[in-house]
Amino acid sequence: MTHTATRTKLARLGLFGIVTVLLYLLMFLFEDAIVGVTQHGHWSFFIPIAFAFAFSYFHGHFTGSFWDAMGIRANQH
Repeated sequence: MTHTATRTKLARLGLFGIVTVLLYLLMFLFEDAIVGVTQHGHWSFFIPIAFAFAFSYFHGHFTGSFWDAMGIRANQH
């Protein structure tokens, strides 16, 4: 593996890791505000759903980048 490819993998790992930690932090810091907004009714229930999708996206990419950086890949049939 080339030096550039390794740096790219580590950069992706760092980026998605930082965003994942930020989302966790925001979720715990603003838990009461998030719950308060969703209790208003109407379409505000989409806020936690959108947050869950964003978290799932970034956490999934972080996990994939982590295993890729470790050199572990799934078997392909």
